[in-house]
Amino acid sequence: MNNKYGVFAKEVYMHLDINPATLRNWSSMIESHGYEFEKNHKGQRIYYQREIFALANLKTLLAQRESLESATKAVAAKLIEEKSAEKAISAITEKEEDENSITLSKSDLDNYIDNLERKFSDFIAKRDALFLEEMQKRDKLLLEAITKMQLQVAASKEAIETSINDDNKDDYKNEHTDIILNEIKELKQQISASQAEGKKGLFQKLFGKD
Repeated sequence: MNNKYGVFAKEVYMHLDINPATLRNWSSMIESHGYEFEKNHKGQRIYYQREIFALANLKTLLAQRESLESATKAVAAKLIEEKSAEKAISAITEKEEDENSITLSKSDLDNYIDNLERKFSDFIAKRDALFLEEMQKRDKLLLEAITKMQLQVAASKEAIETSINDDNKDDYKNEHTDIILNEIKELKQQISASQAEGKKGLFQKLFGKD
């Protein structure tokens, strides 16, 4: 027996080994204390597992010299409590099933798409801002490096011109010019490498990956 499927009186009084009149009397007394048995269209009571267990407990109480009034009252209170608990659990289960079967309406779908578009636009704006910021930082650093090198070159030329004699000045100046040109070439290579690194660093910031 289980709570899902009920049985009629005959199976109950045979299971409890009592006569039909006793079962009717007990059931009526329990109902008088506020508990309602389910009935079919003919008015016949339908007994479920919890009610059969309760009637078996009632039989035990009466065998222990408990009065019919107090015993049926206690059994009715217990049945009412159990039935309320079952209804609460059933309501929660049905709510969870309803939530799991929710489908998106057209309006919900449109809102979802709009939200995705906004997020994508925000991502593009953030990417552009980061790229501009990175380039500005690197341009500033490179400009400072170029200015520093120009000052060093000017200082070197001045030192050369004051420290060597006239006969060797032109040869030394040509040699030093080659050195300066090589330094400028290396600086340009550093600029290109820095710009490439800037783009790589930008994508690392955007996506958080190496």
